[in-house]
Amino acid sequence: MARDSRIDSIKGLLIILVILGHVITTLDNNNFINHGVMGLIYVFHMPLFILISGYLTKNPDQQSAQGMWKGVLRIFIPLVIFHVLSSIRVSLTGGSFRNAMIYFPYGVLWYLMCLIYWRVILYYTPRALRQRPLLYLGIAFLVTMMCGFTKLGNILSIQRGLNFYTFFLLGYYYRQGQLSTRWWKANALHGILALVLLPTIFLLYPRCGNIMNGADYYTVKDLPEKFLIVTCSVAMSLLVFNLMREVKWLTSLGIDSLFYYLYHYFIIALVITPLVDYFNLPVTFPFILIYTAVIIAIIYLMGKIKIFRWLVHPGRENKPSEKQIKTN
Repeated sequence: MARDSRIDSIKGLLIILVILGHVITTLDNNNFINHGVMGLIYVFHMPLFILISGYLTKNPDQQSAQGMWKGVLRIFIPLVIFHVLSSIRVSLTGGSFRNAMIYFPYGVLWYLMCLIYWRVILYYTPRALRQRPLLYLGIAFLVTMMCGFTKLGNILSIQRGLNFYTFFLLGYYYRQGQLSTRWWKANALHGILALVLLPTIFLLYPRCGNIMNGADYYTVKDLPEKFLIVTCSVAMSLLVFNLMREVKWLTSLGIDSLFYYLYHYFIIALVITPLVDYFNLPVTFPFILIYTAVIIAIIYLMGKIKIFRWLVHPGRENKPSEKQIKTN
């Protein structure tokens, strides 16, 4: 599959938003501006990341089971490595190593666990159902709406996997050319929906953040709220997907998005938070942006050290070459 620089630019933007959001939630989510930014970020940043994951997933008919499971293993190994490292990080900041180890997968690692679920589920979905995208998407949407009834919470990230599968399928089917381009690229429609629904989302936040993280329990009376949130998430995700263009420095970040994703919380917990607390530094939005930039710069420098890259891609020491980037 040829590498798409525009898609990498979107991933670059999204990883910045992921880091920005986690800096806000860690340092100060009560500031009015921080609060508003979080409401906007949580509506679409992970849904769009997941949609792109589906977009980049191979058609099951074009790969073997062995190839699919090799891909799963390439995700699972760093998942386990970073679960252990995250547990160590928790112990260094005053938490329980044992409890963190039991809480698998820990923290942001839920995304990797869910990526395994989505790829395996898609591969083993009966071909007859896969070839009926509207039916399959309808089933996935119902699961998204009702998964909060399960009370699974964060157990093995199963509920989150169910919650976001609709977005994964949207990306997959669009790349396969099985969704209406006219609907997908209806920017005016997506923009109007976002404009109408975003004020409601801001009023609902942090509740919308809780619902969209996929691990919260809710009841039937919460379904209208969830429907509004999911609708706004789809509209915002498609709007950003369509309007985003290639930006070279974002493309570089996007190519390395997994590296930044796996390491950013370590820098927040072990560097930024202690410094902010010790020196009583401001946590207003301009400073949040500065801290985000510092985190990105630190991780960029970490990328120059082979061991940090090896931990993300065991067996591959270096960042992909330009040739690999163009032909991957």
